[in-house]
Amino acid sequence: MGTELGSLSTALSALQSERKALEVTGQNIANANTAGYTRQRANMQAVGGSVQPAMYSKSDGIGNGVTVVDVQRLQDAFLEQRANTENGALSSLNVSQQTYSDIENSFGEPGATGIQNLLSTFANGWDDVANNPKDPGARTALIGDAQSVASALNTSSSALNAQWASSKQTLNSEVGQINDAATNIAALNKAIVAAANAGNSPNDLMDQRDSLIRSVASMIGVTTKPQADGSTDVLIGGSSLVSGSLARQLTVGGASALDQVAATPVSLSWADSGTAVNATTGDVGGYLTSLNSTIPSYSDQLDAIASSLVTAVNAQQALGYDLNGAAGGNFFDPTKTTAANIAVTISDPNTVAASAVGPTVDANGNTVPSLDGANAQLIASTSLKPTSDTYRQMIVQLGSASQSVQQKTSTQQAVVQQVQTSRDSAAGVDLDEEQTNLISYQQAYNAAAQYVTVINSVLDTLINRMLA
Repeated sequence: MGTELGSLSTALSALQSERKALEVTGQNIANANTAGYTRQRANMQAVGGSVQPAMYSKSDGIGNGVTVVDVQRLQDAFLEQRANTENGALSSLNVSQQTYSDIENSFGEPGATGIQNLLSTFANGWDDVANNPKDPGARTALIGDAQSVASALNTSSSALNAQWASSKQTLNSEVGQINDAATNIAALNKAIVAAANAGNSPNDLMDQRDSLIRSVASMIGVTTKPQADGSTDVLIGGSSLVSGSLARQLTVGGASALDQVAATPVSLSWADSGTAVNATTGDVGGYLTSLNSTIPSYSDQLDAIASSLVTAVNAQQALGYDLNGAAGGNFFDPTKTTAANIAVTISDPNTVAASAVGPTVDANGNTVPSLDGANAQLIASTSLKPTSDTYRQMIVQLGSASQSVQQKTSTQQAVVQQVQTSRDSAAGVDLDEEQTNLISYQQAYNAAAQYVTVINSVLDTLINRMLA
């Protein structure tokens, strides 16, 4: 009878184990569309018979059934880390792509209101004055063309400054999100360790933690280091952001405006030590590059173009003579030589120094201004050409850089998609597979139940015969 009672214990273990496997399968099916969920599997292990003989008996060696030793998360650690790395790189490229797109929008090229077209119109205005130096309409139109160029430079500079300020604000916001996520990851680490020590399954907590880690990886780029107690350390550039249940905080420093970047670049540092954080990927890496390099570079080039325009036009204007016979004065304000503040200082059309020849004196002693228009022609053909060529070269370079980033982004998107597909294959829920498992576990459960019925019948027969 002892053998039959042992068989009942074996059958009971089978029923309990297969029921547990069915519950795990049901959990997988229920979370098939849950973002961040990692599929699970009930790992079963045979319960062997005793290998130590008793004083008057020994085990028959058949075994004592089955038990579920743990519920495993089917996750590939290598693919998880690879996905974090590639997503961080993609996020950085996305920020760079958006930065270049916004810069292109600031210049509005090509277009009727673009600086290139306005410079051409400005040069044509000097040609019109050169062809008809005495025409007040041409001179008035020229001043208007100059004001349009100055206004366009002002507007583009303002747009770059606004873009820089917006990027800085977004950087501050993302660093705040990283700090919050780090605190939550540390809290989850603590809860996971406690659950594991209590013998409970912390799989759902691990899913929450991994989702937060993926979010942080996208924002700044991290590496992870799993620990034996179930916690996971999160590192940025080799330094710990999260270590067990402890989280560190990041802080943003440096320039608060675009014109301060050269003296104090935007920086990221640890709040507790003040040491710099080596962040090169993720959104944060992209924004740091945009704030310290990309946007300032085009702002500086635009300032150089404005300065060149002011210097070249004023210099040639000073060599000519206006309709009053006086030497030319400043066309642009010489104290305002940046794209942000360039301004036309001339307002009287008669003071446009179109002539290269000074005035003459007639028989009556009156001053007679020259109307040859040669100086205006020099400004149109010589003074404005370097500025126009430099601006055109900058726009071509901008377009090339933007296209290069777009190509890199497309390539990186394909890499991320490939890694994500591999990750989903390892950790995602496959409903076809789960349905197969469901049928398998159900049949095993039914067989175990039938086994109980058979053993019960055997016991009934044995007991009744002994009592007969």
